[in-house]
Amino acid sequence: MHSTDISMPMAKATSALTLATAAQTDVADKIAQAATVNSSFETWFWVNSIPWGTIASIVAALYTVLLICEWFWKKLWRPAFERWGWVKPRKTRIVLFEDYQKMTETQRAEL
Repeated sequence: MHSTDISMPMAKATSALTLATAAQTDVADKIAQAATVNSSFETWFWVNSIPWGTIASIVAALYTVLLICEWFWKKLWRPAFERWGWVKPRKTRIVLFEDYQKMTETQRAEL
């Protein structure tokens, strides 16, 4: 995996869409109401007075912004900063599958 690869892009996109959909349909408010059906009035009042839908919307927006920033960092900003010398380039990883198998134990130990 290169430093510019986004790890688990489908999982991140799916989770962002799920958060946004849940925030839009007020799922958080419905879950809070269902959780406090058999509770005392004080518990019901405090849990249901919190604007869970608004909090879910804010969390979904922040998560989406973080994903966008990660994409910009890995695809645009970091490569540009490395070219300009502002950021130290990452070491490239060398995969030695066939060469490693052909080596003797002594040669492997020297790596």
